[in-house]
Amino acid sequence: MQVHHTEQLEDKDLLIKLREGDELAFVKIYNQYRKKVHTYAYQLSKSTDTAEEIVQEVFIRIWQKRIQINTDLSFNAYIKKITINHVLNHLKKVARDKSLQEEVLQQVEISANRTEDQLLEKELRKIYQDAITLLPAQKKLIYQMSRTEELSHEEIASKLDISKNTVKNHMVEASKFIREYVRKNGGIIGFIIVSSNYFHSN
Repeated sequence: MQVHHTEQLEDKDLLIKLREGDELAFVKIYNQYRKKVHTYAYQLSKSTDTAEEIVQEVFIRIWQKRIQINTDLSFNAYIKKITINHVLNHLKKVARDKSLQEEVLQQVEISANRTEDQLLEKELRKIYQDAITLLPAQKKLIYQMSRTEELSHEEIASKLDISKNTVKNHMVEASKFIREYVRKNGGIIGFIIVSSNYFHSN
């Protein structure tokens, strides 16, 4: 019981700092609750991809609405309620548009339709495109062939007359570079995006 009470006090302290815009406090809360949100979202949606998307949406929402958080109430219950709402909204969208889920899986942009703040979304896309522009020529070509043209590693290797392993290595290095660039230049929202494993390398 004492341990639980101590955790509550620690949570409240972090939430107070979060309300004040403390990014480190946000990162700690993200790391502490991310797995819970993912698990709950998966239980509701039965989809790993959807659950990963919901994690991003939930924490972006928390950051944007941080000033409204009541530090005297259970944050666990608060974050659970937000997760439920986002899952239900997502399922309603899919029900209205069967092609939506396919589009989400195929999209290349870093945060299309994942935040209410369109200016922020535009800024993140620019940072993402800037990172691609900074890639060495061959890495950029391979990355774009994979992400934009949606070619497999084998297809890229055949077109460029290089080994499949070389393609894979370039993709791993390109994804790592872009992830770190967005992390450094995208602020809190960039942190959420890159922490969600969005920049997979295969």
